[in-house]
Amino acid sequence: MEADIITIDGPTSSGKNSVGFLLAEKLGYQYIDTGMIYRVGTLLVLKNNISLGSGEEIANVFKNLNLEIKSADGILRIFNEGDDLTDKLHNPNVTEKVPVVAAIKKVREITKIIQRNLGQAKNTVMTGRDIGSEIFPEALHKFFLTASVTVRAKRRFDQLVKIDPSVKYEQVYQSMLQRDKKDSTREISPLRVPKGAFVIDNSKLTVLQTVEEMLKEIHA
Repeated sequence: MEADIITIDGPTSSGKNSVGFLLAEKLGYQYIDTGMIYRVGTLLVLKNNISLGSGEEIANVFKNLNLEIKSADGILRIFNEGDDLTDKLHNPNVTEKVPVVAAIKKVREITKIIQRNLGQAKNTVMTGRDIGSEIFPEALHKFFLTASVTVRAKRRFDQLVKIDPSVKYEQVYQSMLQRDKKDSTREISPLRVPKGAFVIDNSKLTVLQTVEEMLKEIHA
């Protein structure tokens, strides 16, 4: 029997990860946050001092990934070659460079294979920016989460200020505008609403309310 795939796409801080995690938990599915894969690759690119202009070398890093994703104590953890890299993935340098790495055509081609292999192994909720449009366009249930940029910037600011109290909201807001532009205008797999996706604006919804909307649609 084929695995059931539920895709959730959307821009930065649209709540994909919190919503995806809870939805997977309620359905008894595995949860895959594909952004973590790009972040692991970017972390290793930076660690090995590989130039961002060297697409071939960067693609080789992704080709050699040996990933395992586990859920522990309500947190998604990602391992490469048995090494838990989860806590290093939101380093500001990684966050700044990941859109550049993710826009490389060969990287996306390799990552697509990784994502399909992970998703086809068992029933899965998978989140990202091109899951319903490029990775699993055949999925029966596709969702696109969105929220106003001010709401999304506030969410991200609230996360970051706990780690670095010197972070300013305006910086986060401007950074988000730039990321949105990069994601939606990149040549390879731009961020867009997948064909047939159910769109939810969760600017005024909690994570639980968003999940309830999705479950209604899935069981309809």
